[in-house]
Amino acid sequence: MELYLVRHIKPDFPEGTNYGQTDVQLPDGYDMQHQEIIRLLPTAYDVVYSSPLSRCRLFAQAITADHVTDDRLMELHFGDWEGKKWDDINREELDPWMADYINLAPPNGESLLTLVNRFSTFIRELQAKQYQRALIITHAGIILSAMHLFNGIPLNQVMMEKVDYGGIYIFNTK
Repeated sequence: MELYLVRHIKPDFPEGTNYGQTDVQLPDGYDMQHQEIIRLLPTAYDVVYSSPLSRCRLFAQAITADHVTDDRLMELHFGDWEGKKWDDINREELDPWMADYINLAPPNGESLLTLVNRFSTFIRELQAKQYQRALIITHAGIILSAMHLFNGIPLNQVMMEKVDYGGIYIFNTK
């Protein structure tokens, strides 16, 4: 299956602030930005999926009213750190997580491994449907998970990969 993963556009949220699964606003004129990206995408898909967060869902709606939302396509859940500036997070909590974000979760959040496993479950179900081409509007964490699963980038290196706002990432899941 050909899998197109597209990251949402840059939200209207303060730089350096953690938003993970927080449903943040898009900037004025977001519809024009969506249309610019849509022009770069193929026009035919068997299915269009989206994270239910508005920064992805509104993008998917611009593509088709017939999209499917799935919670497993949401960004990493940063728990108690959501909405906080990275610089304001207690170093006694942040430092251990930074040293092992693969296995450790922020307080009341999830680890990178949990995110990858969540996305893997989604992919197995998607593959069972035997689609030829699927489009997914999602977040950087999910795209990084796909880079790990389909490109073989080790989890301890995948966070070094750049995932652009509005970026289009293509994977072959066979």
